[in-house]
Amino acid sequence: MMVEVSHQTPYTVDVLLDRLEELTAGMDRFAYVVDLTGVNRPDASTRERLRRRIAEITPRIAHVGVVVGANVVIRAVAKLAAFAIGFRSISFHMTVDDALEACRRALR
Repeated sequence: MMVEVSHQTPYTVDVLLDRLEELTAGMDRFAYVVDLTGVNRPDASTRERLRRRIAEITPRIAHVGVVVGANVVIRAVAKLAAFAIGFRSISFHMTVDDALEACRRALR
């Protein structure tokens, strides 16, 4: 599970995804939860860095469960960004538990 920092930058994207790659090294496929409940909309350079980094690991991602809570603005922005980034299997949830269950189902 990743809890995204409130103000994302290309650097924070690299730090978090470096750690994700470290944790999933040797796995053919994996799923993860990302909590966006406390984030602000990232700028264009950060979105581009995220798109590039995700593209590198997309073949191994079975599913991403995104926690957006009740914030409809974050939910809408996250949906647009997720499809622009290229996630193949993604779901949006109110709670971490719901997102975790979606990831577990995707790995069965």
